[in-house]
Amino acid sequence: MFAVLVACTDPVVLDDSAPGDDSVVDSAPEEPDWAPFSALPDWESQESGVATGMDFADMDGDGDQDLVVAYGNDIQRGPIMVYENLGGELSESAAWTTSADHYYGHIAVGDIDGDGAPDVVASRFLGDEGWDEPGGVQAWRNTGEGLELQWEDSGFYSFSCALGDLDLDGDLDLAVAAGEPYRHDPELSRVYTNDGTGSFTATWTTESSRWSFDVGWFDADADGDLDLVFANEATPHTIYLSEGGVLEESPAWEAAGDGFEGNSLDWGDVNGDGAVDLVISDNDQRGGSGTINLYCGPDFGRCWTSQDEARYQSAVSLEDIDQDGMIDLAAGAWGIGSTYGDPVRLYRNSSGSLDTNPTWISEGVGVIEAFAWADLDRSHEVVEIVSGTGLVEVDGPVISVVGGVAGDGYISGEGAVEAEVLAPAPRDLAVSHWDKGIGNHVYRR
Repeated sequence: MFAVLVACTDPVVLDDSAPGDDSVVDSAPEEPDWAPFSALPDWESQESGVATGMDFADMDGDGDQDLVVAYGNDIQRGPIMVYENLGGELSESAAWTTSADHYYGHIAVGDIDGDGAPDVVASRFLGDEGWDEPGGVQAWRNTGEGLELQWEDSGFYSFSCALGDLDLDGDLDLAVAAGEPYRHDPELSRVYTNDGTGSFTATWTTESSRWSFDVGWFDADADGDLDLVFANEATPHTIYLSEGGVLEESPAWEAAGDGFEGNSLDWGDVNGDGAVDLVISDNDQRGGSGTINLYCGPDFGRCWTSQDEARYQSAVSLEDIDQDGMIDLAAGAWGIGSTYGDPVRLYRNSSGSLDTNPTWISEGVGVIEAFAWADLDRSHEVVEIVSGTGLVEVDGPVISVVGGVAGDGYISGEGAVEAEVLAPAPRDLAVSHWDKGIGNHVYRR
């Protein structure tokens, strides 16, 4: 996630055996020529600033998925930009740009004010003066023609945030991962409750300070409400359970083992047993394992570890890339050792088991920060109606919601909720890079 050039640790030598008795049986790639994408990207943005946060959303309301990118990281202040989708092709230069430049980290996109249009929340890693000034978090409202600042909080270092309906009241609440490990002490991560208009009030913090680099909402215990997971450095990754919309004070789960230098996380049922699994990347810039680890629900024992060379692991994303009904893994890194730049790596899911070495590697390289997925030309578009009560998991982008709100992977509300959802389909992959020498990339299906 971070662009600091500091002394690097030696690559970690990995054990070829899968850890733990509950491990998923690993398999070698059965089809070395498995190639869901072209080796080189099909699109590159003209802007080549220090891109970090990224997501797709229909920002202009025309039915196409546009690309939202936040720039800055810890290198060079930048704006939030929107690349317009014009009939299936992204504009090479940004159509929307925010009015102020900051050291932005990762973003979360969702309708925070209830007007039906997706808005953008962005973590600010550093303050505008740089390393000695903490950043915070900002919410930008979608006006239909651009982004205007709606709300902000400051006074802490934050690289990632997540939107989810914690209290199931039909609006999106905000979780913020806090902490900067290079020069500052650990901090308390926090949750803000939405008043329904896109203004937030801090209502919860972690019980102790940590360096937390990523955060996500998901129903870890399958009880119908959202729980909270953090990827941490120097301390185990943690899950906080919620009951009736109230998060517990202490974590219900802490990852076993060591080598924690958490960078990014995602969730999904990888092994097909009906329980949600959790994937977290651990960097090795500051002594972490340099691997990607899968924690299998419902107990979240470590059940899979990447076996290719240890590296500065960064972005991870779970996606059924080949549409065979099994979730695959996309992974990226900043580089290996003192060498910056790395390809996109895909690990195929073979019968409920991820290959331990990449099944496909791109020729295009960069200092990878984030992934995002969309069927840009809508060539595979099929709309489904999904309904339920309270919290309902959805497997695809949400077009519209009645009776509630859409968060990442869920629709939710106080009672009955119904949504138009795009059915699972082959999707294009966007990649953000903080390498100032290249733009952001898209690999097309």
